[in-house]
Amino acid sequence: MKLHLFSHLKERVQSSVWMTVFFVLLFALVYWFQGSKTIAYIILSLFVLGCLSEWGYACFVAKTSKKYYVWGLGSIFIILGALSFMKTFNTKGWSGWIVIVASSIFTDIFAYFFGSWLKGPKIFPRISPAKTYSGALGALLMAPVCTMMVGDLLHHPITWMSASILSIFAQVGDFLESWAKRHLEIKDMGTWIKGHGGVIDRTDSWWMTAMGYGIEPWI
Repeated sequence: MKLHLFSHLKERVQSSVWMTVFFVLLFALVYWFQGSKTIAYIILSLFVLGCLSEWGYACFVAKTSKKYYVWGLGSIFIILGALSFMKTFNTKGWSGWIVIVASSIFTDIFAYFFGSWLKGPKIFPRISPAKTYSGALGALLMAPVCTMMVGDLLHHPITWMSASILSIFAQVGDFLESWAKRHLEIKDMGTWIKGHGGVIDRTDSWWMTAMGYGIEPWI
């Protein structure tokens, strides 16, 4: 059981690390260009187009008639998230982006770890049968601490309350994507990341976290 747990945890951490490295390099590019909005918007536009394309394809190949309204809702969700990322860059700069991504990734890792370790009752088994209360609470306990540390390293202080709210938004985003996949009757949005589906499967919580980050004045 322990080997099974840590084997899957290792895969999840590895995928999150590679995604983090990739986007940190992109954010560093923005910083290198002195916070150029042009560079930031190009990066964000490419990311949004990639996610919209993957989302559109996943909906297109789905065999259920529900795919049309699910596609519309998902597209609006991604666009709203993109607008939130834009707002964040305009007000907080590149460090705001990293805080958003860090919060999402820490929440995902700790939710998986504590959920797999402690198990217990499921939150919404019909939507996401793997997500447990223990995982959600574990993530809510640990992710804010790590997010605060990242914020301090970037000279971008964030309070425990704000970091906790970001973690909640991240978990809501994850549930929303699970809800969409259940309606589309698919397991993953794509096959880009070995063992973890598509890009949206790994970044679903980013959009919701960005929306939470954009809500003033609590952040």
